[in-house]
Amino acid sequence: MKKCLIVTAVMLAMVGCGGGSNPAAVVEECWKHLSKGDVQRAVTLMDVTPTERAFYEIAYGEQCGELQAAGGVKEFETTGISEGTEDASVDAIVRLKDGQEIVATYTLIKREGKWLITE
Repeated sequence: MKKCLIVTAVMLAMVGCGGGSNPAAVVEECWKHLSKGDVQRAVTLMDVTPTERAFYEIAYGEQCGELQAAGGVKEFETTGISEGTEDASVDAIVRLKDGQEIVATYTLIKREGKWLITE
């Protein structure tokens, strides 16, 4: 299960969740939606094309069961942030209720005034 959760973290770091005014809050919001199994809401926050959206809904849907089996997200901690006018990066630790920790760096881009996690 730990391997699958790491895959989820890597996919988030590669693609994105977002749609807010604060890059760290966007990443945290995405994790919260995934923790609740709300894949469609999480994916709507991502900077993906409609074709990619379907792929990520399927991929994240498969991972959400394992995230929920771990008890979901207990805590999200931002450990670093670098924000420019059009791009940002967020270093974070996601602590799961079963004790696992996922450490990742997320890259975001600003589109139409909203932050989105992207490649």
